[in-house]
Amino acid sequence: MNPAREMSSQPSSLPPAPPPAPPAPPARPSLGARLWRWTKRLLVLGAVGVVLLVLTILGGYLYYSRELPSVEALRNYSLPQVTKVRCADGSICSEFFQPQGRRTVVDIKELPPHVRNAFLAAEDADFYKHEGLDIFGIIRAAVKNLIPGSRKSGASTITQQVVKNMLLTPERSLARKIREWILTPRVEQALTKDQILGLYINQSYYGQGRDGIEEAALYYFGKQAKHLNIGEAAVLAGTVQSPNRINPEKNIVKAKQRQRYVLGQMAGQGFVPQAIVDKEMDKPIVLSPRPPPEVGSYYAEEIRRTLVARYGGDAVLTGGLRVDIAMDPKLQVLADEAVRKGLEAVDRRQGYRGPVGTLEPARFEQLKPLLAKQIEEAGRRQKEGAYVADLASLAQSPTTPPPPEQAPAVVTETEQEEEARLSADEKLALAVQLQPLKEGLKVHGFVSQVDDTGKKARVELVGRAAELTFSTVTWARFKGKGAPAKMSDVMKPGDIVRVRITRVTPSPALLEATLDQVPLVQGGLVVINPRNRYVVALVGGYDFAASPFNRATQARRQPGSSFKPFLYGAALGSGRFTPISTVNDAPEAIRDPYTGKTWKPQNYDRSFDGPMTLRQALTKSKNTVSVRLIEAITPATAIDFARRAGIRSELPENLTLALGTGEVTLLEAANAYATLQANGRYAEPLMILKVADAQGKVLEEHQPAFEETLPPAVAYLTTSLMRSVVEEGTARAVTELNRPAAGKTGTANESRDTWFSGYTADWVASAWVGFDDHSPLGSSETGGRAPLPIWLEFMRAAHEGLPSREFEVPPGVVQVRIDPVTGLLAGNSVPGRLESFLDGTQPTAEAPPPGHVSPSDFFLQEGSRGGL
Repeated sequence: MNPAREMSSQPSSLPPAPPPAPPAPPARPSLGARLWRWTKRLLVLGAVGVVLLVLTILGGYLYYSRELPSVEALRNYSLPQVTKVRCADGSICSEFFQPQGRRTVVDIKELPPHVRNAFLAAEDADFYKHEGLDIFGIIRAAVKNLIPGSRKSGASTITQQVVKNMLLTPERSLARKIREWILTPRVEQALTKDQILGLYINQSYYGQGRDGIEEAALYYFGKQAKHLNIGEAAVLAGTVQSPNRINPEKNIVKAKQRQRYVLGQMAGQGFVPQAIVDKEMDKPIVLSPRPPPEVGSYYAEEIRRTLVARYGGDAVLTGGLRVDIAMDPKLQVLADEAVRKGLEAVDRRQGYRGPVGTLEPARFEQLKPLLAKQIEEAGRRQKEGAYVADLASLAQSPTTPPPPEQAPAVVTETEQEEEARLSADEKLALAVQLQPLKEGLKVHGFVSQVDDTGKKARVELVGRAAELTFSTVTWARFKGKGAPAKMSDVMKPGDIVRVRITRVTPSPALLEATLDQVPLVQGGLVVINPRNRYVVALVGGYDFAASPFNRATQARRQPGSSFKPFLYGAALGSGRFTPISTVNDAPEAIRDPYTGKTWKPQNYDRSFDGPMTLRQALTKSKNTVSVRLIEAITPATAIDFARRAGIRSELPENLTLALGTGEVTLLEAANAYATLQANGRYAEPLMILKVADAQGKVLEEHQPAFEETLPPAVAYLTTSLMRSVVEEGTARAVTELNRPAAGKTGTANESRDTWFSGYTADWVASAWVGFDDHSPLGSSETGGRAPLPIWLEFMRAAHEGLPSREFEVPPGVVQVRIDPVTGLLAGNSVPGRLESFLDGTQPTAEAPPPGHVSPSDFFLQEGSRGGL
């Protein structure tokens, strides 16, 4: 047995060893140690956060700094300025500008302290203290914007607003705001505080299409910005925040509330003593009389188009040019009114087209309180009556949509927020235009009552109501129907109709009105001073706002018989005809050698009177005689005469030219007639007289350059023939002027164009009436019925106070008494009349006494037919 095994198998006499004791737990760190450990962790995290924040800011700065506009351009930045157009009387009669550019820049140093301080109080009282960014204001606004339901705030300083409006876009986004924050300090470094404030005040929009404080001050208060008092300055400073909503014309209640806020801020910031502010607080806002409406919109647009063609759009719309034109505002007003009245008369003869639309009575009652509130809160101009609502925008019509609401030139962030809170009805009511009540006002109203028994109707204008009597609507004949027999044949409740106020009665009596409608027919009028060729008035249509196409300069239309004076003048100038040469007015089929076609000229009245003198033929506007004349002298001769008179449009070289088939503009027709009036002296018609840049440097200047292009005696004889048209022919209505006048009517085929051109010793004018699409006017509409009343309406007013003057008789014209029967000299025993001849073509033989008449061999004969 192994002793070792024996030993191991025997039980041990020693006790077992105890297990090892567990290690003692570590001592618990003290509170200070634990705080220090967490502090270190937070410091590390903070350091990492700061690094990340710095990197984020740096990265964001670098990212959003890409392609930012340079602020250096602001050092020499020129705000867009309005181009002012001055008329013949020295008044500013038109202005050209961009949608956001009706601006006249003023030097900030010229404004009194209270004007500048008003803007600081309204927008940025610490403007001269901060460096462009109001950090605390930004933080405060950020916190406020996080609160649900709170009104958003941007905390923009004046410098930030300049950056946003002039260097960035108005979009509302974080990216734009970051770019704004980056650019603002740069602008502060590049410009002085005064320069920045000047940009802000001159750049801001003030409502009603006015940019910059100068234009706003002139529009609302009728004075320059440097003359504004404290209350007026506070109004304009307060308007900038919401120019389309709280300008004093749109809503004087809100404007007053905003003005009080600005005044309070001015006192609180120490800009103005409290005592002065207290006096202004309750003073009403007094608006100046409304600026007179611009006259001659078509004339002005022609000037603008011409300038843009010469200098470019930027120079005209933003360069502040100073332009002198030939328009006489007083005569232009007369021309505008004459065309308006004449076209309305023609349109009434065309019939009534019905209401512009309809509106459910219940719907009208829903909107009426909103419209009434708008009228109540609108600012009143001095010398103006109450407002009424033009309800055209509420009309519901499948064929005639309501006029679109014109978008405001500028919409601020505040206004965007206000717009979002408006109901659909409130937006609809705000789109309704308000009009100051006056006689002659044309406005759309809601027909609330129709009384056939009383022969009247009631039309609501919200502010007032008008009454239409049946006698004022008898013209309203619907197409294909006879004259109305009762009021309900014309209108019914719910219709929206256009009315013209004929008498403003004291409230609450009903206004007196008549039914009206916008003409579809168009027309134009051009008036020239023949002594200097100034175009003193030009009208290119019924309503420029509705149709800016200028029918006086851009449309070419057939002049019809109003072209005949150039044909007759060419015939007289050929030496082969005199005013008493006989031509046969008889039907005949003629083969036109220039076109190869055979045609049979007809007179307007379809009658033929046989042999007659040239004077008689032009007086009666005989087409057959005109065709025989152009056959004799050739179309080329007639075209040459017209060219030398001033017709520049292409003319057909064939026999139809005798009937005025060539198309011409109203302006060139008037100027060609002016050449005849001036005894053959031609000059270009002048509209632009001088153009200077914003610094006063003259860019162009014009004076009339006359040249004798037609023989004076021939031009005078042509005038003499046209005097018979006025005294005995188709234009006898002109004798109402009670002074020497000459002219010619014109009616193109199917009355698609109707003309009257004529003159006195003082004025030359051409009028045209027709449809833009060349539709016939109707067989009853002629040059003597449609355009002649327009011409006469203008001439009657234009000649008031002017003495009657004869036309100047030039050398080369002899006037003798002739026997109208024989064409020979009237002896003592024969009654005669005075006739004009080119020297050398007058008769030399004396007419025999009555009862001894013998055939005369004086009349000049021409052609193969033994007489024309």
